[in-house]
Amino acid sequence: MIKKSLIMGFTSGTLMLIGLVIQYFLAKYLSIDEYGMYILMFSWISVLSVFSLNSFNTTVIKASAQSYPRFFKTATKICFLFSLLGSIILLIVGFFFETQNMNLFILIAIFFPFYGGINLAESYLIGSSKFNKYSVYVIVSQIIVAVIQILSVVFLQGIFWLLFFTLLSTSIINIIMTFSIYTIIQQRKNVRKEKKLVKYGIGLTWPSIFSSIASRIQYILLGALADTSILAIYAVAQLIPEKIKGLIKSSINPLSIYLASKTKKESIYLMQRLILPLLMLGVLGYLMILIILPIGIKLVFGQKYQEAIFYSLVLSLPVIVIPLDALFISIVIYHGYKEYYTKLTLLTNIIQIVLFIILIPYFKIWGVIFSIVGLVVIVTFVNLIWFYRLPKYNVEKTILTMQRDLNIKGYKTLYFDGKFTGENILKVISADSINEEHHPYWVRISRIILLRGN
Repeated sequence: MIKKSLIMGFTSGTLMLIGLVIQYFLAKYLSIDEYGMYILMFSWISVLSVFSLNSFNTTVIKASAQSYPRFFKTATKICFLFSLLGSIILLIVGFFFETQNMNLFILIAIFFPFYGGINLAESYLIGSSKFNKYSVYVIVSQIIVAVIQILSVVFLQGIFWLLFFTLLSTSIINIIMTFSIYTIIQQRKNVRKEKKLVKYGIGLTWPSIFSSIASRIQYILLGALADTSILAIYAVAQLIPEKIKGLIKSSINPLSIYLASKTKKESIYLMQRLILPLLMLGVLGYLMILIILPIGIKLVFGQKYQEAIFYSLVLSLPVIVIPLDALFISIVIYHGYKEYYTKLTLLTNIIQIVLFIILIPYFKIWGVIFSIVGLVVIVTFVNLIWFYRLPKYNVEKTILTMQRDLNIKGYKTLYFDGKFTGENILKVISADSINEEHHPYWVRISRIILLRGN
């Protein structure tokens, strides 16, 4: 588990650095207005990703984790066909509403099915626990795209060619990776299981529609109701917080997969023990942001984006609860609480969209910040209340021991060899007590931090 978490953390950290390098060149060679326009175009792509059925990413992870990777093929076909609707909407927007940027909308409409419709490779690799291959794939592909973007912005300049080569390179990589996985998967089709998974993915689609809109509509509103320069400042302000959120989520992704493979009873019991460590991880993440964010924005974007620093510090506050929320979601999605997830996600995203529409015209960037941070705090409290109202399972008391044959009446023994491994860390967290053996210091310190001592 530790090895997998380190791989995912290293991958996300590398991607974060690659992203910052790209942003450095964009900030240096594009004006604030041009950078804002670049962000606006990709915001349209993100909002319309609902037509790529991105909820099927979760379904592919679930299917692969449960030893049915064959669903990758079915999901890819469905997502590609539905993404054609996104291309049609982009053409309509370009021809009738954004005529001054018609060429840009036509461009992204052409590439949209290949850019967003066949990008399930990462989900397949994560669900199959092929974290090494996942790491190599995403890092190499991002380096290729980054080099192409940098060459485009330095030598060609202009938004059109930057968008063209970004979309082209990403689409080619998606096509190659998709066909590679197609040839690897030889599993027979299970019609009954396929129908169940398709139904499951469609069930997640409705909340994901509003989620996709809520995650990027603020960019479109800022671009329309303010101007692209204000949009550029907001984009810079949220960049580093979003990268660190992604880093934290990726680092605990193996634990999410681990919970998905366990029974509902085991997952809930373990989650009870993880709440405090996850909050501590979130606080650590925020402290990292406080240190690197002011320096990072100045180094990458220069003085013209210095206004974004304070906005960014406030936008970073949700990082504290990101690890906790990520594991809540894994339990909700993978252990039969889809109805709760659907209702809460749908309601939260609708409220956020409404808040954006109401607050952004009056408060601009602060309207976005109030909406995002306030809702994250509220949703976290709702999740905690919901979690502690779940049925209390009768779980056998456990004791951590370094003796293989220890038998204590009324306790289930967890054998522990003292090594610092992912499995052993989970045992330390979940154990109700430890015996009088001489456990390593890291075990005792962990127990003190968890407020359980011996």
